[in-house]
Amino acid sequence: MKVLMTVLLVLAITLSPAQAKDSDLMLKKSFTTSSGITLNYLLFVPKNYSASQKYPLVVTLHAAGSDYIYQVDNNDQAHPWIEDSVQAHWPHFIMAPGLPSGSSSWGGMMGAGTSLSSEAKAVVEAVEDLKKQYSLDTNRFIIGGFSIGGAGTYHLIEFLPNYWAAACPVAAGGNADSIEVISKTPIWHHQGTNDNNGAALTRMADTLGNHHYPVLRITNDMVVTTPAEWTSEIQKGTKPQDIIFKNSTPSYDSVSKAVDAGAKYIFQMITGATHEDSRLNANHNPLLAKWAFSKVKGGVTKISFVPSVSKFSEPMQNHYGTFLTFVGPSRLANGTIFTALGRTCRGDGAQSNFGAQTLLIRRVSQ
Repeated sequence: MKVLMTVLLVLAITLSPAQAKDSDLMLKKSFTTSSGITLNYLLFVPKNYSASQKYPLVVTLHAAGSDYIYQVDNNDQAHPWIEDSVQAHWPHFIMAPGLPSGSSSWGGMMGAGTSLSSEAKAVVEAVEDLKKQYSLDTNRFIIGGFSIGGAGTYHLIEFLPNYWAAACPVAAGGNADSIEVISKTPIWHHQGTNDNNGAALTRMADTLGNHHYPVLRITNDMVVTTPAEWTSEIQKGTKPQDIIFKNSTPSYDSVSKAVDAGAKYIFQMITGATHEDSRLNANHNPLLAKWAFSKVKGGVTKISFVPSVSKFSEPMQNHYGTFLTFVGPSRLANGTIFTALGRTCRGDGAQSNFGAQTLLIRRVSQ
């Protein structure tokens, strides 16, 4: 009896949900598109699913070199989405598709293309099929992916700008020429400095900024490079934010406040991280789920330089000029040329990452 109890205890530990791989918690499904393409995918169904409730859906696109199950299990691709703490706050479905047989990308690689790729279409058709099977919140579909999956993420929000509530690309960029369309979807982009100097992230962030969209840029140090290292840090009692946001500029608290304030475009550069390293840091970002689930399809508005005028006493107004207040990153306003009442003016403001900025308008000699 003692031996039997020992065996049962070992089995219980081995099969404990806490030890299960992510793929063990997901259904293995397959879908054939109208054009005959077969898409295999994993699907996580929220605990206590009820058809009377609407659920968001997260779609994660894997990188090249291995299949979708390997990506989920060996690189924590389903995190942070599948963790109990996240599901408790935001119950949602997770779909992890595999590339169709013979395909090498999701679209958007080596040239943006002129229409949605067949692989991306297969993903969307499979999502549309899921809408027939489950009660999904169609205003809260989130798309993300690593490497070619990151490029595929940009590809999908470029050609389906009114389909996604948020995008989470990692270590890949999109078609900067289509930034006005891409900008319709909120973006949190992660990349490492040791991945081609973070060129893809820099290019997309700069393009958004040049088109006057409020970009929050973050830099932080790399701490973990493997799932095992992540688990070890957590077991030692290290807080997730102290791992993912080590030496962060701006600070973790500032980023958290920006997320609460509705930041739409966040670009996080991880110092010392390689192409592969950036995926793990993105997948375990403790603010990513909170940010993504705060978004609703069609909720992005381009910043407008039509500020409110702060009224002051006439002597102060005559001495200093007009005070204008903007909401958003001050970097967009600093140095920008404005025209007010027929006079050319220049805005001066203190550097800050997010919040309401009050600018003093000084007259420029003509």
